[in-house]
Amino acid sequence: MKRQGTNGFSLIELMITLSIAAILLVVAAPSFRDAMRRNKVSAASNALLADIAYARSEAINRGNVVSICPSSDQATCTGNGKAYENGWLVYTYQAGKGVANTAYSTASGAILLRAANARDGLSIQGLDSVITSFGSQGQIRRSDNKQPKFASCFRPTGASGTGSSTTAVPGAQLTVNASGSVTSQSLGVQSTCVPT
Repeated sequence: MKRQGTNGFSLIELMITLSIAAILLVVAAPSFRDAMRRNKVSAASNALLADIAYARSEAINRGNVVSICPSSDQATCTGNGKAYENGWLVYTYQAGKGVANTAYSTASGAILLRAANARDGLSIQGLDSVITSFGSQGQIRRSDNKQPKFASCFRPTGASGTGSSTTAVPGAQLTVNASGSVTSQSLGVQSTCVPT
């Protein structure tokens, strides 16, 4: 009689395989979590960058002032706000009636171009609470003549504060120069997420 070979795993082989898989999972999970967080920061920074570029482009196309401001309700500018993680508005006025650094108001003839929604698990901070406006040639029009800067960092969902930029999950900073073009760079390690 011929003896047939066995097929499948023995209990010992199965336990060793599961142990190795568990060790790999424990090692890989934190780096996967950080990768997801980095992606979230990058996506938020890119969304704000796209809307800043859109505002500048619309100012040139319309030959009129276009502004961007933080908004917590997607209907009004947040008073004295610099927190963009709750959303923002891109808006203009009827031709020839645009006034730079003026808060969005339908009563004064403002036209809403875009409204961005809140971003959970992030902190997006402007340098200050001044509304950023673009003139008809795409140049920055601000009442304080400063370069607008925005910082995006990871912040655990439900946590308060401005989040932080770490080695594992660095924040991103957008800087708008006087001509209206935008540069993006990584923030260094810092305890609070504020533009530098």
